[in-house]
Amino acid sequence: MNQIIAEHWNKEKHELPGFNCIVYPNGVVTVLNCCSLPNSQAKECKYFCYPRCDTTIDNIEKYDASEWTLVDEWVRIEHEGKIFIGGDGTMGNFGFIAHIGSNDDLIWGICFGDSNPIKELAVNDNTLSAVNEHSEVYISVNLSDLTEIIWTDLR
Repeated sequence: MNQIIAEHWNKEKHELPGFNCIVYPNGVVTVLNCCSLPNSQAKECKYFCYPRCDTTIDNIEKYDASEWTLVDEWVRIEHEGKIFIGGDGTMGNFGFIAHIGSNDDLIWGICFGDSNPIKELAVNDNTLSAVNEHSEVYISVNLSDLTEIIWTDLR
């Protein structure tokens, strides 16, 4: 495990990067672009969440070492021996989903800067579904390709 990731994801506290991304224990970070496209005439808004680039936690820390948020677990499920957790960060708009091992080690974590806390998780086939605290944001993650994220916002 990357030393920086290990320092922030330890037994006493869990911290993840405080921006839209997928973080892996080896220090690789996939930066996500999660954005909205409002249509005021139709009174609807389409949301997108797709990978922007890959980098490393070392490169991110080089320019902003404070880019971490303490996360709290709100929900935990186990599916076919895999443990998934979700919850919030220090800011109310932050939500996260993580896959952890039986020893609480981080396998991967996905951070969302504007989802609000994640309160429900479910796995169906190879898709992890998440619902936020107000039941207005639905997120689906393809467990075979974590960068395939479908974001539905009912606000």
